[in-house]
Amino acid sequence: MRNIILAIFFIALLSASNIQAQKIYSSNQIKLIFSNAPGISRGNENIASPMRFTAFFNYSTFLNIDLTKYLGVSIGLEIKNIGVILKDSAFSTKHRAYALGVPLYLRIGNMDKKWYFLAGAQYDYLFAYKEKVFVDDAKIKRHPYNSVRPFIPSVFIGFKGKSGASISVHYMLQNFFTDDYRFKDPRDNHELQSYNNSQLLYFTIGFMGDVNRKKSKPTPPADDKQEVYSRNH
Repeated sequence: MRNIILAIFFIALLSASNIQAQKIYSSNQIKLIFSNAPGISRGNENIASPMRFTAFFNYSTFLNIDLTKYLGVSIGLEIKNIGVILKDSAFSTKHRAYALGVPLYLRIGNMDKKWYFLAGAQYDYLFAYKEKVFVDDAKIKRHPYNSVRPFIPSVFIGFKGKSGASISVHYMLQNFFTDDYRFKDPRDNHELQSYNNSQLLYFTIGFMGDVNRKKSKPTPPADDKQEVYSRNH
């Protein structure tokens, strides 16, 4: 993970001498997130993880640098709603946390026409965790302490079209739940086994728009000669 981030910075630094002011601009993005944990288990029991959909609140802002016409680098700040739905023979649960993330990625495509492929990595800080437990036709909301890891790295790839539409695939490199987390049976408060392999895999569909992209103004050609007219009164 650290090597990926260092490589992105290194490429950006190599091209820094070619960066011009008109090639630095910002953009904002809103997106839908579809997430699950395909390999999750509790103890030795595999647990179904249906796709979870969320539209609120997922917002990103980016600082973009076009290194050349075909290569760029971006760093951003985003907040998103991520989580997982789990189902077994006894319970159906929904787990979610808000995440404040810092994505860093390379863009390869046509920077002038605003379409490109992207690949990068990010760190997320998770907070405001909540879980909902559905059992015996009842819904129970809980906020257990230290349920999710506070900092989780991830990697992603994606594509942005010139219309602004974008898609991406993200994979967390660490478990969503902490090693100490134990799901409690709400019927008798009994602690069950911990979750294993709870890395999230999530897909996004969004729209990204540039905010203040500056275009260079053509410099008028200098006149070699100046004609001076005078009028006598």
